[in-house]
Amino acid sequence: MNINWYPGHMTKTRRALEDKLKLIDLVIEILDARVPLSSQNPDFDDLFAGKKRMLVLNKMDMADERITKRWLEYFRRQGEYAVAYSAVRGNPRQLQREIENCARPIYEKYAAKGRKKTVRALVCGIPNVGKSAILNRLSGTKKMQVGNKPGVTRGLAWAKLTPYLELLDSPGLLWPKIENEETGAAIALIGSIRLEVLNEEELAYYLLRKMCAADPELLMERYKLAEIREDPWEVMADICKKRGFLLRGGEIDTERGAHMLLEEFRNAKIGRLSLELPPDAETAGNEEL
Repeated sequence: MNINWYPGHMTKTRRALEDKLKLIDLVIEILDARVPLSSQNPDFDDLFAGKKRMLVLNKMDMADERITKRWLEYFRRQGEYAVAYSAVRGNPRQLQREIENCARPIYEKYAAKGRKKTVRALVCGIPNVGKSAILNRLSGTKKMQVGNKPGVTRGLAWAKLTPYLELLDSPGLLWPKIENEETGAAIALIGSIRLEVLNEEELAYYLLRKMCAADPELLMERYKLAEIREDPWEVMADICKKRGFLLRGGEIDTERGAHMLLEEFRNAKIGRLSLELPPDAETAGNEEL
């Protein structure tokens, strides 16, 4: 699955972020808890080099709780300040305390120099990971545009969280070349890329392969399947038959089945599901997704 989607507004976003860098004390990168590794923008390491960073694994309510815990442990071993959160169900005060705790060394550094300065934090991430939704929960308003599709936020906007902490919202930013097919499929699944540029049936095949490995019982329960067959296309055929997705002559409507499956995954109707394991778990050979 080759993916090439880097709209012009993303080039403008990157330039705008580069212009704001001197104002930024802290970078808060929002990840999708279902695919924490794939939803990390690899360009951010260079773009924000030297800046203190915090990782927020959002949509934790959609991910497998046990695997999310392992991801937090993994990131913390890498020296990252990492927390899990749900912009839908989470306590905003708890997340605010985590941000303040992460920013405390910056406060103290300014205070030691006799400067009463507001700490400014940039909230960033790839499209559709929930940046604006988190800011709206933190600020208690609905000033930031929120949507379950990429490209809703188009400009940079400041939000004052406390007298000493300001947050800068930013549009979702991808990287120009998504060369790894697994990464491309993962971020396509979570809605970071517009559906118009994708082959939905290929994407559904990838999702089924991941789900059969991660939690086949979820599939069986949701779609009333008696068994999970080895070939994901056969699983798709079984799902389509259960849902009555048939064309004239009894041919299976895999296009309709693929669209339904992707929509149900994105809206967490299938259940809590993580599609990636931490690299240390994968290399240890204990599990595979």
